Amino acid sequence: MKITIVQGSPRIGSNSSKVAMFLAAELEQKFGALVTLVDVQKINAPNYGAETNFDQEKEVAGHLGGADGLLFVVPEYNGRVPGALKNLTDYYRAEFKKKPMATCTVSAGPFGGLNALHDLRSWMLYVEGVVSPTKLLVSGAGKLFDED
Repeated sequence: MKITIVQGSPRIGSNSSKVAMFLAAELEQKFGALVTLVDVQKINAPNYGAETNFDQEKEVAGHLGGADGLLFVVPEYNGRVPGALKNLTDYYRAEFKKKPMATCTVSAGPFGGLNALHDLRSWMLYVEGVVSPTKLLVSGAGKLFDED
């Protein structure tokens, strides 16, 4: 099974990135999944609609379109998903149609990114994704990981 994890935080060393790496290892070790990470930190996508392509555009399309399922690991920024993730996903509507999708939202606060979860799931339905009813909300994320 091919799973693409979309890590939605543009911040280097973010808690979302740590959660994404943890989940990737779990999927590989416990389920034998072939996991690919699409990380908004490493993709320099220009603002959507600027009528320009970016270097990784076809590579990312292949990871999204070729996956059996997508797992979005996303922080909450001001009650929404990060703008960098919104911008990136605007490029790939065709790759999301009828694609199984799951959500994991991450927050340092007590609600685990609940507002971002609603924002993300609403978008998933709009692009006609097949949205898993199971949700993973990670609260208190700053306390979950040590230096290693």
